[in-house]
Amino acid sequence: MTARESHPEVFEALRGLAREGPVEVVVRGGCMAPGIADGDRVRVAAARVYLPGDVVVFRAADGRFLVHRLLGYRPWAGGLALVTRGDSCPVHDAPVPRAAVLGRVEGAAPTLLGRLRAAGQFLGLALRRR
Repeated sequence: MTARESHPEVFEALRGLAREGPVEVVVRGGCMAPGIADGDRVRVAAARVYLPGDVVVFRAADGRFLVHRLLGYRPWAGGLALVTRGDSCPVHDAPVPRAAVLGRVEGAAPTLLGRLRAAGQFLGLALRRR
């Protein structure tokens, strides 16, 4: 799901607010349907740890905010990057640096089965790359 393009200073301000408490974001697009639909308002809060299955909001390289599910982590640019994908998307996103994450969507906490499903999708991606 996408939001309008944001400037880096807007993103940093939102990150600061999300560290203090939840911020509200309006979702645009259908990448997370049917769980999160176009036009839904979601509350986003920063977390210390993000786990597979979490729905996260992050700033993509083109400046858009995306709301996608975390599948796992991979080595990238000397650190770890998140591997994400929209629930309705056929392919995963480009690596997401931790610094690009705004936070986790509240009320979208996955069940244990949901976390295992996300981890399984990540494992499938990792095995296809070999």
